[in-house]
Amino acid sequence: MSTGENKQHVPIFVGSTFEDMKDYRRAVRDALTQLETIIRGMEYFGSKPGTPVDECLAVVASCQVYIGIFGMRYGSVPDGHDLSMTHLEYEEAQRCELPSLIYILDENTQPILPKFVETGPGAEALLRLKDQLKRRHLVASFTTHSDLATKILHDVPEVLRKIGAAVKGELPDTEPADAVEVLRKFKLLPKMMKGRDVVVDFTIDRFWSVSPNECDALGLEAGATIRDHVTLFNGEWVYMYAENEIAQKLICLPKGSRARVQGAMVFGVTKEVEWGEDGPITTNEEHSGVCVKAILELTPPAAEGAS
Repeated sequence: MSTGENKQHVPIFVGSTFEDMKDYRRAVRDALTQLETIIRGMEYFGSKPGTPVDECLAVVASCQVYIGIFGMRYGSVPDGHDLSMTHLEYEEAQRCELPSLIYILDENTQPILPKFVETGPGAEALLRLKDQLKRRHLVASFTTHSDLATKILHDVPEVLRKIGAAVKGELPDTEPADAVEVLRKFKLLPKMMKGRDVVVDFTIDRFWSVSPNECDALGLEAGATIRDHVTLFNGEWVYMYAENEIAQKLICLPKGSRARVQGAMVFGVTKEVEWGEDGPITTNEEHSGVCVKAILELTPPAAEGAS
């Protein structure tokens, strides 16, 4: 864990819609507290003399880093403005040239309550905003609260270093001790542990394609998913799955590369049919593993002959 000599409590503005992102904002707050930064956002606005928009944008301008969290709501549009409050906060951060980290909810894998899904003109405005964000920034997607917190702990320290701030509270250099226990329980009770997040280290061996039936059982995308049978640092083995862009990145890495990833535990059952003397025999086959949601760190394989 890296600790700065003189901690600089850097103010970071966290922008998002509120009601739908409340739990996610709490996860971000906890992560930023661990990094010993000053968190600024709508939760901390008290009574102020100016208009809500002016006071909010003044707070954005007083910060050194902007974090934008975008779900499925565009947000309310203040009187006299064409953009939502969340959109105005983002634009102010860009006007002030704040280093910006942008996170967009993965709507394809994360369940969303209907009341938190924008419709009508708001949905169109949100789509335009997300397109703009993807053009301007290297955007990261997120699923669960812990997934977002893990990404914050990974991304923010690098931004702090670039602006010359001391860093404390980064992700640990080794796999968390509780990850071993979580994975042990998952091997025994995969259905009960399904969906749990875990951070693991593993060495890349060889990736294989995954059958459509197995993908369907695990809730992964057929034709865009790979699998590796890996041994973890504690000697346990597990299947590591990856899909889409993350899969493309992993298959380009040389064998022996070491990866530190954040993933979600997946479990499913397929029906397998075998033909015997008396006709077809149907059996259930369980599939389980960890699906990579974010690559936290990559280390190339050690050079041959290196001591």
